[in-house]
Amino acid sequence: MTKIKVLYIDDEKNNLLAFRSAYRRIFDVYIAETIDLAKAILNETPIEVVISDQRMPDMTGVEFFESIIDLYPNPIRILLTGYSDIKAVEDAINKGEVYRFINKPWNEFELKVTIENAYQLYHLREQNNKLANKYQKVFSESSDAVLVFDSKGRIIDFNRAAIAMFETIKLNLTLSYFSDYINNDEELKFITKKICEEGILDNYECKISPKVRHKKICLISANKICNNYGDVVSYQAVIRDVTKRTNMQQMLLKTAIISQDKERARISRDLHDGIGQTLLGIKFQLNQLVEDASKKQKPQLEEISNNLLATIQQLRKTCYDILPPSLSSFGIQKAILNLCENFPSNNIEIVAIFKNDIFTSDKELEVSVYRIVQEFINNAVKHANCSEINVAFSLIDDQLNIVLTDNGIGFDINNYNKGLGISNIVSRVKSFYGTIKVVSNNKNGTKFTINIPFINEQVNIENYNLKG
Repeated sequence: MTKIKVLYIDDEKNNLLAFRSAYRRIFDVYIAETIDLAKAILNETPIEVVISDQRMPDMTGVEFFESIIDLYPNPIRILLTGYSDIKAVEDAINKGEVYRFINKPWNEFELKVTIENAYQLYHLREQNNKLANKYQKVFSESSDAVLVFDSKGRIIDFNRAAIAMFETIKLNLTLSYFSDYINNDEELKFITKKICEEGILDNYECKISPKVRHKKICLISANKICNNYGDVVSYQAVIRDVTKRTNMQQMLLKTAIISQDKERARISRDLHDGIGQTLLGIKFQLNQLVEDASKKQKPQLEEISNNLLATIQQLRKTCYDILPPSLSSFGIQKAILNLCENFPSNNIEIVAIFKNDIFTSDKELEVSVYRIVQEFINNAVKHANCSEINVAFSLIDDQLNIVLTDNGIGFDINNYNKGLGISNIVSRVKSFYGTIKVVSNNKNGTKFTINIPFINEQVNIENYNLKG
């Protein structure tokens, strides 16, 4: 086991010899009769515990400790004093950062225990320093933005990645408010609540706004930083920019949905133009047979004709549900109105309201919006036990705002992705870089608030910046 390295400074040679004789078998002892010799030993040897007599000719023990703090801050300092001097004690605490006072003549066992305890403190400090250095390296070299902010939300420290993340300079970021970069009040409230009340936030996705109308999708993890007494002194946040990854995922999701819609449209055309026309031909031929049939055969043939007619009507409805002709012929607004007016709703009132005229050249967006409304109405009619469904559209700040409501029995929001077809709605909204908020309870029914960036061009993943 490595011995503790102890340096003892005293101008009385007999004290030095007595110290070395008492402890040389236990500790790795170094002695110095002068301040210069003590500093030379400190310069050459990693001393762990320094013991100094208070009364020396060149300078006091406290003055010696004060002189070495900057160059040798790690060794633990012990002061030997042969008299009671309150001023020396105060100076030792305030200037010399002394760990312990020992009266002369010292008790051999007491001093041994004090040295061993001092070494334990030294060892702990060394571990803390290593952790601090490791943390500082991670802090400065991390590719993720790291922020430290005070209890008022002011940014007091950050790394280089944070400067790049917020697209600013060091001066502008210092003491700016973290809340300035999160425009969504609900997201800000959630982040604040999680950090302040629970002390930790783990990979929460939100949008950071370094510049006006330029947002980045980020994952935020944050935690409290406390002192040794458990008091909160600051907060730390690690922010990872996942904009490109999220955009790519949304683009892949959008591509998959568009492919599905195109396949549905193809199936609809094939059913209508192929099977539908064939059935109409059979129906025409059957009508001719009915006219020429005997009285005995006629009722049976008429029943077959009626069944065939019902099949043709059901086929038309299926084709219409897959891709309504009004959507391609007249646009989204007319298609939604027709959907609400003609939906088989069992006496449920379905109302569509357009606060602005909605026009877009993005046919994929129109199909997805139609599917979203269709899915909501279908769910409400089947499951909500409601008497009224409202569909409201408006254009607000370059966003298509859709509010879907019913006055039914509601459902458990925590499980809404597990059924009711609502996961399809969420997927379609996300595929067009939109947001969706779901509120549902048995008193006020269900409300979907959807915002989709309203653009007339196909999204280009390389240059498209999120809006709204």
